[in-house]
Amino acid sequence: MAGNHTTRAPQEKVCGYEYTVRRGDSFYLIANRLGVPLRDLLEANSDINPARLMVGDVLCIPMEEDDSPPAEQAPSVQPPSVQVPSVQQPAEQQPAVPDMTGDDDLDAPATLPDQPASPDDAVMDDAIFVCPEGSRHTVVQGETAADIQLRANVNLQTLQMANPNVDLMNLRAGQTICIPTSNIACAAPLTYTLQTDENLESTALKLNASLSALLRANPCLAPSDFKAGACIYIPED
Repeated sequence: MAGNHTTRAPQEKVCGYEYTVRRGDSFYLIANRLGVPLRDLLEANSDINPARLMVGDVLCIPMEEDDSPPAEQAPSVQPPSVQVPSVQQPAEQQPAVPDMTGDDDLDAPATLPDQPASPDDAVMDDAIFVCPEGSRHTVVQGETAADIQLRANVNLQTLQMANPNVDLMNLRAGQTICIPTSNIACAAPLTYTLQTDENLESTALKLNASLSALLRANPCLAPSDFKAGACIYIPED
């Protein structure tokens, strides 16, 4: 099964540089942040299941062969961490504010700039900072993810990848979410049909998988259901 993950980007695409996935990242967010077409990013990393993107994964950021070297683009990933000192510095100057009058109302404006300062918070803020203006949607009272899917014609995986930190099953009125303009197809699961005289144990040996992995991948099948003619899901792990 390992041979099924060798496909890489088309030959006309080259890996300009690598990007390490951070908390809250998705293919949709990374493509928007780095200015890379989502389809190109997915093709360049076809061995990674978009729905299973994990912190620490290293992605190939594609570039056209005739593009300029990625040295000028790579810094675009860094601004969030570079901006932290410039935003936090005012906090060190805040003692000057209370000394001016004794009015407690002056303290609130002095601390407000610190709220959105953290780059990580910006990434975690429903992905709005990289979501195109026309793709933002404010949830109305009683609206569900299914309502949004029906109106925007997007699949649930695409909607979740564009909003990795939003609980789509518990949307709140007034909440702003990002609605992608195109769908990302789900990877089709690998299946296997048991042959004559095959059972759970023999199938596990044939597929080089553990018994527990097979049972987890097929939660609706009992051990005795693994018999000739049964179509099962092959564990990805």
